[in-house]
Amino acid sequence: MEQLRLGLPPRDTANPIARLMFGLLALVAALGLIALLLFVVLPVAGLIVSAALGGVLLAVAGVVMMVPFLLVAGSVLIFFSRSSARRQAGVRSNSAGH
Repeated sequence: MEQLRLGLPPRDTANPIARLMFGLLALVAALGLIALLLFVVLPVAGLIVSAALGGVLLAVAGVVMMVPFLLVAGSVLIFFSRSSARRQAGVRSNSAGH
């Protein structure tokens, strides 16, 4: 009973023209793979990395630009909290005295 052979036939051919064809096919496949890597994979990876770095830089810039706003807002809130606390204490003492 013959065995079922799955796969490609062996590459060891005695015919030099067949060996040349296999070599050229391997060369074309290797150049295609290198071209795919250089012209498709690397630019897409570069876009992803540059977009990620740009997003990080924008986030840092946003935080840095918010610092003056936070300082002004905090100062205003502190100022109003102190003045409103004094007013409430004065109102309480006046109402308690009457």
